Amino acid sequence: MNRTALARRWASGVVPGLLLASLSGLVAPTPADAQYMPSQTPVPPPFFALQNARIVTGTGDVIENGTVVIANGLIEAVGADIDVPGDVWVIDASGLTIYPGLFDGLSQVGMASPGANAAAGGGGAGGNPFALIAQQANQPRTVRPEDRPATNSWINAADMLDADSDAVATWRSGGFTNTLVAPDDGIVTGQGAVLNLAGDEQEMVVKSPAALRVTMSGAGGFRSFPGSLMGVIAYIRQLYHDADHSRQYEARYMADPSGQPRPTYDRALSPIQDAIAGGWPTVMPANEVRQIRRAIKLGQDTGARPVLQGAHEAYGLADEIAAAGVPVLVNVDWPERNRDADPEAEESLTSLKRRAYAPTTPARLEEAGVEWAFYSGSAGSPRAMMDGVRTAIENGLSEEAALDALTGAPARIYGVDAMLGSVEAGKIANLVVTDGPLFDEGTDIRMVFVDGHKFEEEAPEPRPTEAPAVDMNGTWLLSLNNDSQEATAELEVSEDGTISGVIQGERGEQQITDGWVSGNEFSITASATMGPGMEVEIVYTGTVEGDSIEGNASFGGARNMDFTGTRPGGGVR
Repeated sequence: MNRTALARRWASGVVPGLLLASLSGLVAPTPADAQYMPSQTPVPPPFFALQNARIVTGTGDVIENGTVVIANGLIEAVGADIDVPGDVWVIDASGLTIYPGLFDGLSQVGMASPGANAAAGGGGAGGNPFALIAQQANQPRTVRPEDRPATNSWINAADMLDADSDAVATWRSGGFTNTLVAPDDGIVTGQGAVLNLAGDEQEMVVKSPAALRVTMSGAGGFRSFPGSLMGVIAYIRQLYHDADHSRQYEARYMADPSGQPRPTYDRALSPIQDAIAGGWPTVMPANEVRQIRRAIKLGQDTGARPVLQGAHEAYGLADEIAAAGVPVLVNVDWPERNRDADPEAEESLTSLKRRAYAPTTPARLEEAGVEWAFYSGSAGSPRAMMDGVRTAIENGLSEEAALDALTGAPARIYGVDAMLGSVEAGKIANLVVTDGPLFDEGTDIRMVFVDGHKFEEEAPEPRPTEAPAVDMNGTWLLSLNNDSQEATAELEVSEDGTISGVIQGERGEQQITDGWVSGNEFSITASATMGPGMEVEIVYTGTVEGDSIEGNASFGGARNMDFTGTRPGGGVR
């Protein structure tokens, strides 16, 4: 019996009686003995065969009625005429479609906490300007490049993970099986890692290091070097030149150390040298035209392999980017008019153009033949990210290119396409199974596989069909009774009872992603960002009586509290 067959039979409980009896003392440990130890071989995942499915492989091929066999965490076979082993868990996937697992090209999902690496000498302070000022005041004063200001190149995201983060489960349930995470504090923030969105902190890591990240953020305001953007750019150039000089000097010293001063240890330079030698992607901010051209030039001057991050103004430079052979990460959080801006104030022509043309960037990159992928940016939920992708499709992007930008392209950019990005035999079994076309707004995710492990999503309850008997349009003042929190809800209800709008509270803005009113009952689902990559879904359900509402709010299914609300001009607050 081969090892795969034995593993299948062991996982399914079908093991020859003699073997089972002889190992009974080993396979029934006490609870203390059963704890996973790094030296132990992990229990293999179950074995599956998904039959009668439509399979969109991600390679350009579509199998209308096929089978995918999963064994030992890998795709063992895929095709229209596959012999299914008799000892696997057979799943009838009739009416369902299998896609490669989705890949967010850059995020903070799975990172331990916002700003967790700030103590390492970064300059981010989690986006809080007052915390940033206090942090900068406590940092050593930097006056020269050798001080390595805000350079954390040795920090590795793979060492900063939290497998129990709610964001991991949230994004996985949205069909995302992979992401590239990287520290976000400093000029050179550190090393990125490609993650699977399941397993413990060790099992999550697919590749590390997979990239460097540069932010162009200052090191400490004008009190320290570099205190301006020009200084940051000059420092980055100097850092790469220092790394090259250090490499050359160390090579000469090792060849003949006699009589020469030994090289000075500098932990900031070794990762830069490795990135150049290994061709690591170096993610650089490049949202505007001048930033795009600057990043391309920096790569040419330093030996870095830049990956442009943002690219909202790349629609006019697609051919130039293609000629440079530089990959792009496109932020799906498209620019919008500031909700708090004076409605009578005129927007600049630059702002208007960016809002109008940014969503055309993916189509232009596709047309020019650029290697590019999507990333979530501030689109803090899978639903919001997919809405951004649909906007790009509405602006000319093909669905085939959109799928590639969420699967194969990020895998190629980060050098993991031999393992991820398509439904092919031999690759990691990361799959998303839907009940319809991936980019249709009404499609639901039914199953997700990560490393061959199955995560099943419950089909949503059908929306009530009774027409609205109350009017919920307008502004509502909400009070969360158990938390002394107040919020303002701006609601717009369509004729069929669909609710849209935004909820603004003391903890920030919540974008309404789904909602309905039927009879005098309502349900509102809102997405709230609690920190980088930390998205919480809040579901408000209740009843309406005139200008008053009351009900319950569920925070990610883990916490509940009652709320009441009134519409100004009626009811009692």
